[in-house]
Amino acid sequence: MLSETLKDDRPDREREAMSRLCADMAEGLHALAQPLTILRSAVAAAGLPKVEATSQRRYLDISNQQVERACSLFECLQDLVIAHQTEADCEPFDLLELVAPVIEDQRAVLRSSNIEFCVVVPAVMPLVLGDVARTLQPLFAALKIAASVASPGDAVELSISASNGLVDLVIRNRGVQGRPLNSSERLSLALAEANIRSQQGGYQCSEYPFRVSIQLKLGAVRSSSA
Repeated sequence: MLSETLKDDRPDREREAMSRLCADMAEGLHALAQPLTILRSAVAAAGLPKVEATSQRRYLDISNQQVERACSLFECLQDLVIAHQTEADCEPFDLLELVAPVIEDQRAVLRSSNIEFCVVVPAVMPLVLGDVARTLQPLFAALKIAASVASPGDAVELSISASNGLVDLVIRNRGVQGRPLNSSERLSLALAEANIRSQQGGYQCSEYPFRVSIQLKLGAVRSSSA
C-alpha cells in the first residue's frame, strides 16, 4: 500500500508539465490536420482525368505549400517533446548582442507593413544564464505573431529590463484590436513556453492585446550592447 501511494505521489510540477504537454500536443495535432486535409484534396484534384495543365500546376503548388507547412508543424511538435524531455544547455550569454540582429531584421519587415517597431533596451546589462537556441525560438515566435495580429498603423514593442536577478523581455502589440490566434500560432507559443520553462524561466502570454513576457536569470558579468 505504501509503495503504491509513493508511486502515485508525483510532484505537482511534474503532473502539471505532463498535462500541459498533452494539451499542447493535442493543439499541434489539430493544427497539423488542416494542411494534411488540404494536401489530400489538392493531390486528388491534380490526379483527375483531363485536368488542365494550368490547374494541375496550381494544385501541385498548393500541395508543395501544404507539405512545407505540415513539415514545419511536425518539427515544432518534435521540438516540443524535446523541450519537455531534455534539459536546456544553460550558460551565460549576451542577450543584447543576441537580439540586435533580430531587431534590425524586424525593423525592415514591420516597416514594409506600415507597422511601427518600438524598442526599449538598456545600454548595459549583466549576462543572461540560459540556452541561446531555446531563447531565440520564443523571441522569433512572439515577434512574428505580434506582427501578424497587428494592423497598419499599429505598433509592436520589444522591451528588456533587468532587476532583482532577473531579465524581463516583453513583446507586445500596442493596438487594442486583435484576432483569435490560430492553432499553428498557439503551437508555436506552446513551444516558446516549454523552451523558457526548460531554462527555469518565467513565461506569461495574453491575447488581447497580444503580449508575451519572458523572465530569465541574470549572470554576474556585465556586458554592453553592440
